[in-house]
Amino acid sequence: MSEPEVSPSVVFIGVGANLGPVRENFIRALRSIEKCARVVAVSSLYESDPVGPQDQPKFTNAVVKAETELSPFELLDYLKTIEREIGRKKTKRWGPRVIDLDIIFYGDLVITTDSLVIPHPRAHERRFVLEPLLEIDPAAWHPAKNMAVRDICSGLGDSQAISKTDGPEVLL
Repeated sequence: MSEPEVSPSVVFIGVGANLGPVRENFIRALRSIEKCARVVAVSSLYESDPVGPQDQPKFTNAVVKAETELSPFELLDYLKTIEREIGRKKTKRWGPRVIDLDIIFYGDLVITTDSLVIPHPRAHERRFVLEPLLEIDPAAWHPAKNMAVRDICSGLGDSQAISKTDGPEVLL
């Protein structure tokens, strides 16, 4: 008897950094993600003020849409490995970093464990996550909030300024 076919899951991965060669680190992360997933789309790069301590450089953010056969926990482990390979060190919460990879959505799953929360627990509060996500998937749906991402984003108001700095072609 043969193994049942596993159909890939659509995932959205947030990419962020504010230290080191940011664009080069984004490219390294994207190339590594391509080893475990089929990248479907990559957003433009967006710049935003840091969340938390303001005495650090602005962050650059993007979102990757991909299809993977890894489980959510396998994907998390893989993303943490990529972060370590690029040089991320464990630092204070919301501190500066050379790379940050977060699972924003994994299909329509809602998972809450000590090691993994999907959807990302603060994605719905962050324009620097939602706008790049909408750029590559205007019909995106937040499975835990049971709302269109577009509606969540429009409810954020103007308190979180972000600016598009480069198109996705700089990463491809």
